Amino acid sequence: MRYSDTRTEEMPVAHGVEWKVIHMAHSEKTAREILALLEGEGILARAKQVSRAVASEENCYEIMVLGSEAIEAQQLLIEHNLLM
Repeated sequence: MRYSDTRTEEMPVAHGVEWKVIHMAHSEKTAREILALLEGEGILARAKQVSRAVASEENCYEIMVLGSEAIEAQQLLIEHNLLM
């Protein structure tokens, strides 16, 4: 599963909504863990693969949430030792 395909194009969001990058995950596994945590807490989140030239397991992923939820999302990552 490539996050850029499943998370960015399929999410219907109202016009003018701002997405903020709150973290750079350094593996697909970490990106999946972060998305699961955020979505489990009811925070709309997506991940975007940074480079298409690198294998997904070696790539970095931008973790993005709605701007209005950015602070709460970062606090959750800190509480679960995922934001370092």
